[in-house]
Amino acid sequence: MTVLFRREAPLPTSVTAAAGRMGTPRPTEGTTIEKIVEQRLLTAEFQPVVSLDNRRVIGFEALARGPVNTPFASPAALFTAAAASDLLAQLDTVARSVAADAVLKVDLPDDTLLFVNALPQGLLADIPDDLAGLLRRAIDRHTVVAEIDDAVLTGDPLLALVAADQVRALGVRVAIDNFGASADALALLPLLAPDVIKLDMGLLAHAPNAHAAMVLDAVASYRQTTGALVVAQGVEHDHQMPFAAGLGARLGQGYLFGAAATVPQLSSESVGHITLPPLAAVDSTDPESLVLPGQEIVAPGSLVRELAARLERTAASSEVPAAMAIVCPDGRFPSGAPFAAASHLARTSAMTVLLAPDAELRPIRRVHMATLPNDDSLFNHTVMAVLTPSTAAALVATADPDTEDTYTYRFSRDRDVATRLLRHLLTRAVRDE
Repeated sequence: MTVLFRREAPLPTSVTAAAGRMGTPRPTEGTTIEKIVEQRLLTAEFQPVVSLDNRRVIGFEALARGPVNTPFASPAALFTAAAASDLLAQLDTVARSVAADAVLKVDLPDDTLLFVNALPQGLLADIPDDLAGLLRRAIDRHTVVAEIDDAVLTGDPLLALVAADQVRALGVRVAIDNFGASADALALLPLLAPDVIKLDMGLLAHAPNAHAAMVLDAVASYRQTTGALVVAQGVEHDHQMPFAAGLGARLGQGYLFGAAATVPQLSSESVGHITLPPLAAVDSTDPESLVLPGQEIVAPGSLVRELAARLERTAASSEVPAAMAIVCPDGRFPSGAPFAAASHLARTSAMTVLLAPDAELRPIRRVHMATLPNDDSLFNHTVMAVLTPSTAAALVATADPDTEDTYTYRFSRDRDVATRLLRHLLTRAVRDE
């Protein structure tokens, strides 16, 4: 299988914003990003995460710091330099390991929540044995939550979803960080299936507006279905507390509750406990995902194509960018439109994935195009899965070999059904890559 185009996962928004102001740091004598990674010259600081009900600390976020008195002291400088030197995965691994080492040396209660920032490149990279041992001990003792940034998820959804599934298998929980920084991530939320949603601090920095309402809509729907925890970030003043609670947050993080410190700051009450949703593996490989519930209907091909066209229009005109995956067994959209139409869909979508037989497909910007062998069983069907925060659709149609232009199809508007089908198609798009 060949993926003809994939967007590169960017650095987190907070990093790129700061990096844009400071530029890529220049190596100083004796200090280079290569040396920092090789010798693991990082430290960690820990900011408390608290319950909004009683302000009791229930966990900490580990924040990477570079060597002091060097141009690499800040995370923005570190990760910008690592990106320029193709060392992102290695730096990410070292940063998480340093955090694990530091927290293991502190007498924290078992199962304390430990949030660590993570890049998919680092989560999927091979880890040296000594660092792997540190990470394993931290996972066994505490509840480790890997934070995947909103910008990273939207920059390369396929890579982020694969990384999330891999760390779940190790017993690590998953959070989406800075959620709501963009509208693109809203439709991707059920695909990532995070245990924790950490809201972008910009939401609390402004008065409630239409964008905050869209984020609230997506968060409320997901939280009610899954029981995911919501963390309000950037809480600096008491007057922000009602807004944070109104967004569905039970937890908070910000200077109102404490700044980051080199050692997790414990109160006399020690660390509280909060329950995360049950850790459940997400099976995206089950071919039964293609068997939708409900009645199988026989219909003229023209009707099926019109239904597919309606779904394409719905995705293109959605208020919030949609996530979609489409199987095109004959080199065209299920609606009959040519592949070139994907460019219009991609401009207005959070993620567009096309799966087609081996062919000379021309890459289309912002479209993930995966070619599978011509005899792949997936191409016995015409398939569409579309998700937005407020709508969902799943269509699986199969041509009748004995009747001209006649199909049997199943169609569902059930969100869980559409999510399961979309995840299955994404798994097929990245398998054996």
